[in-house]
Amino acid sequence: MQSEPMPQSRIAAAIDRAAGTIGGLAIATFTAIIVYVVICRYAFSFTPRWSEEIPRLLLVWVTFIGAISAFVRKTHLCAGLTDLIVAPGRLRTFLALLARIAAFLFLAVVFWSGWKITALTWAHETTVLSWPAGLVYLSLPVTAAFAFVALFAMELRK
Repeated sequence: MQSEPMPQSRIAAAIDRAAGTIGGLAIATFTAIIVYVVICRYAFSFTPRWSEEIPRLLLVWVTFIGAISAFVRKTHLCAGLTDLIVAPGRLRTFLALLARIAAFLFLAVVFWSGWKITALTWAHETTVLSWPAGLVYLSLPVTAAFAFVALFAMELRK
């Protein structure tokens, strides 16, 4: 709901900048790897063994890093229908409060369940690189924690 602009705090802005920078670097790395794999496959008739695992890992991490920025910018899962249906006033303010509480609860659930599944899968290894399989799931608690801190910092700023 876009009822009122969310004030930016220094912490939230720093987290957003870091997420944008890390996400951009990860996308550039992802792109370079894919180009390299395509060139290897079609020009040299060989495919690197790791050509599926690393891009998949990067794609998952980039997705959840992008979610941090979406939470900070208040654009994550925001359809804006409430602003069209509900007139400005107490009800809209109350619905905005409910949305913020739901976001905090959602991030807490993602953090907790992500931590549990990371712990369960950490001992397993990926097929080719023998990395911990939990690296994929580690993106859940890490990004949920950063989004939670950023949202909390913005709430304190109000």
